[in-house]
Amino acid sequence: MSPGASRRSALALGLAGGAALLAGCGSVRSISDATASPVADPARLPTVANRVSTVWSNHPDGPMPLVGDEGTPFDVVLAGAPQRPSVQGGALVGNLPRRPGAIYVGQQLGSPLHRLGARFGFGAGDSGGSVALVAFTREKPLRANLHLSFTSDRWILGVISDGSVDEVARDFYTNSVPQDGTPVQGEARLDGTTAYVAVPDGTVRLVDDQRFTAVAGSLATWEFFKLTSDSSDVRMYATWAG
Repeated sequence: MSPGASRRSALALGLAGGAALLAGCGSVRSISDATASPVADPARLPTVANRVSTVWSNHPDGPMPLVGDEGTPFDVVLAGAPQRPSVQGGALVGNLPRRPGAIYVGQQLGSPLHRLGARFGFGAGDSGGSVALVAFTREKPLRANLHLSFTSDRWILGVISDGSVDEVARDFYTNSVPQDGTPVQGEARLDGTTAYVAVPDGTVRLVDDQRFTAVAGSLATWEFFKLTSDSSDVRMYATWAG
């Protein structure tokens, strides 16, 4: 299966599954049920070297490059979006219109990924605007051992099984996140059944679940998502995966 075919299978998932997650529907488990807890020392994050990394803030305004800073091609799929992302003002922007939609930007690592992150900022609007970090496989039905969404007020961690998103854990941020484009950072690192989630408020959470090892995603994906016409826009300043 081509990366494009796999990603196109994700379009309905992004719009329907993303809406269910942000609305609190679907397969939901509370953060306590998912054995998640704050980590006081971010130094406990497992060391994982990046294999792809693009610093969008170093790129001039214009069309999105076809390859990342390390030379790995991008695969872009649009859902409810009239055009590809572009670089504007030192950030990759999704150019999503004022209606529900999603854009998937992916890079194939060729082997299972254990780290996926981004530096991004939120604009004004409701919390239906989000960035998602997804580790897709290349098989059907669509599967992923990581689906981590960041909105302006919460994080939502899950996996994709049989074409649907199963939520594993979620929580609100301990500190508010600016909605003026100020850069914040979110990342996941996988170590066996444990996901280390670095949250934009500066905290790190541990979530343990067997489903993180059910499949091995190798297609690193960064998703722009809008749930409503009033959802905040997201700008990505840097993306990376390892």
